[in-house]
Formats: sequence, structure tokens, C-alpha cells
Amino acid sequence: MTPAEAGAERGQPASPTRERPDRLVDRIVAIDWRAAEHDVEHGASRARLMREYLRRAALWVREFQKSDPHPVFGVGRPENWPFFDIARRVDPRVRAEAALAARLDTFLAEHASGFLVGAASRAALHWASLPSESLGRFPPLPDPFEPLVLLLERGGGFCIENGFIDFVAHRVRLTSWQDHVATPPIPSLSPVALDALDRD
Repeated sequence: MTPAEAGAERGQPASPTRERPDRLVDRIVAIDWRAAEHDVEHGASRARLMREYLRRAALWVREFQKSDPHPVFGVGRPENWPFFDIARRVDPRVRAEAALAARLDTFLAEHASGFLVGAASRAALHWASLPSESLGRFPPLPDPFEPLVLLLERGGGFCIENGFIDFVAHRVRLTSWQDHVATPPIPSLSPVALDALDRD
């Protein structure tokens, strides 16, 4: 096991800091969604990034279950696995700055098709808007949304069909959060490592 894998297995974040909210919006609006919708070059790495997002999101759900006697997902709960508002569970008082949220919404409405992409992007923005104090009562779990943003940057959106998250030539089975907790962590999120996944 590499040091990165060992750290991720212990729940340590893959990077020491989260993306700033304004920088995150800059990254998303810089994606050429029209070209990306037809891009299959990065299918393997995008599928692996989705598995990493599911793993990290599942780690957060497991942590929430420790302090909340009620299931995170269930009757009367509006959140939908797997693209849910993790930040709201951490601190419901914190929301993204209105101007940044409006900028993101305007861009998504004009360029990015699909409800899932919008939900995931908005959840990522709320996550980036959390102050460090809000996360202080939780163990240093990995940033759940960085793999998802990288996935979008490497080929745009995605869809869910027949229980799979579809990347044209690659698919990821969508099951309950419990099934993703034990997924092996991705060794690296670097462009070099992700490009190597696409070549294999």
C-alpha cells in the first residue's frame, strides 16, 4: 500500500486544503461542456474518480450515522444518495455566497445539461463554503467533492441508467452507500496518475 493509500484508508484527506468557493466556480465554468459531452478519452479515469467520490461520500455518511440516531437517507429525508448536500449535514447554517451560487446556476442552466450535474456542482460549492470551524468536530475525512470536480473537468457530465453511472465505454454500479465504504482508495489524483489510468 502506498503512503497515499494508507492515509486515505485512515480517513486522512488527500490534500491539506479545500478549494476556495470562488476558485471552484471558476473551475466549473471553465469546462467546455459542449466538447466534453462527446469526450470518451478519459472514460477509465472518470469511472475511477466516480468510485473515489462514492467511497469518500460513504465515509462521511458513516460518520454522520455515529452522531445521528436517524438514518441519513430514509423516510422524511430529502437527501438523495449519492449526490447529496454533505455540507448541510455538517453545518446547516452555512450556505454558499448568493452571488457565487447565482453565477454557478446561470452557467449550469446555459451550458451543462442534466439534473445530476447541477445537483453535484451545487453540493460541491456548499462544501467549499464551509468554514474550518464547521469541520472541526469531525475527524479529518477526505474532501468528497474533489474527485467529482476532476471527473467533470476530464469529460463533462454523466448519466444514470439501469443502476449504473454511465461513462459510455465504462460504467460504475450504483448501490447503497454501505457498499462503497470498503472501496480501495485511489492512489493519486494527479493528472499524470489519471492519464495513466486511461492508457491502461
